Amino acid sequence: MIDSFEMASRRLIGSLLTAFFAAALVCASPVAAAPPPKKGAQKLERYPPSFRLAVKEAIDGGVRRLKDLQKIEGVWGDPAHDQAMGHTALPLLALLKAGVPLDDPHVKRAFRALDGMKLQRVYSVALYLMAIQAAHDPKLDTLDTEVGTKRRKRIRPKQVRAKLSKREVARMQEGLAYLLRAQNASGLWHYDVKDDGTATGHDLSNAQYALLGLRAAMDAGFKVKSPVWRSALLGLMALQDPKGKKVDLIEHRIHGEYAFQGKVPTQVRGFHYGSGKKNGPLGENTVWNNPVTGSMTTAGIACIAICQEGLWRSRRFKGTDRKKSRAAIRGGLAWMQENFTVTENPGHPHKAHHMYYVYGLERMGMLTGRRWIGMHDWYKEGADLLLESQDHVRGGWGGHVKSSFGILFLKRATRKRDIVVTTD
Repeated sequence: MIDSFEMASRRLIGSLLTAFFAAALVCASPVAAAPPPKKGAQKLERYPPSFRLAVKEAIDGGVRRLKDLQKIEGVWGDPAHDQAMGHTALPLLALLKAGVPLDDPHVKRAFRALDGMKLQRVYSVALYLMAIQAAHDPKLDTLDTEVGTKRRKRIRPKQVRAKLSKREVARMQEGLAYLLRAQNASGLWHYDVKDDGTATGHDLSNAQYALLGLRAAMDAGFKVKSPVWRSALLGLMALQDPKGKKVDLIEHRIHGEYAFQGKVPTQVRGFHYGSGKKNGPLGENTVWNNPVTGSMTTAGIACIAICQEGLWRSRRFKGTDRKKSRAAIRGGLAWMQENFTVTENPGHPHKAHHMYYVYGLERMGMLTGRRWIGMHDWYKEGADLLLESQDHVRGGWGGHVKSSFGILFLKRATRKRDIVVTTD
């Protein structure tokens, strides 16, 4: 029979073990469940299931629209158009980013059609390279990349390169060579190649797609040397207002599942389509030919972010260039903060190129890793607009170009800047 002392001892040991395991469970609790580490933190919330479902259904509708618009030959648009390759590569890119498999008949027909086309025009070649890379790129759910998710899988260019067929390697090499030849003395690009070496014509729209194409080639294991990125970076800065109104740029720093709001003093500095200027009240060449717009400012920010990534990969990113590029991005973001809208292309005198701007907003937001522009959740506001404006009978947002832009925005198709694993 157990005496009272032994029974009391067992009760004491049991109490101590209970307390020990309770403490262990508390210590093992996820960090995210702890209170915010500092005052003023905002708890990040995942987008609600109803919203996520609506986005998925809208993407599916856009995919249906693109498939309906594809011609039996595999192309979209007019095959005689000088940008015929781009008009087919853009919808193909949207289908691939939406998760349509490679063995889908529409995808197979599109790739066959593109394989027989001549590599010409900067827009077209860049989109073609993006489509080839997207066919072998890891598929990621990027709807909530900042909230409660594990570290993203890093892009490993050699692994992507190993998946390419011999024909795809040859076409990407040819396309990359074309884009490198098309970069002119301005550091930027225009519509086509000028082989006489004296061309300086350029615009931010062509430059944007050229850099996206170069990034796709780099992500697929092809080398792009650091002078290409640096020349482009310097050329891009020439398209930005040199100074502007002083403001505080609202920044959000993500820590676990919390966001901390801060302010950084900067100047409002938007981007222009081209560098041309005319005479004005302040003298010669003092007035820009083209106004600052949302589509060009999102393009400028995204392009500088791509150049930063390329220079970091090459390990040849000078301190002065880093400082200038950070200031350029902040100035562009300040312009977006002051002029943010999703209902039109801000700053454009004719309110044109709205869906082009919407897709540009996605690239800017993803490449800079931002959930907010100022106090605006750019993705939520843009997605709400697209959900409301979608043609629920036919499924898209008009023709193949606008429908592609809509899918690419909703899918958050642009890979965020990441550390790329390189061994060479």
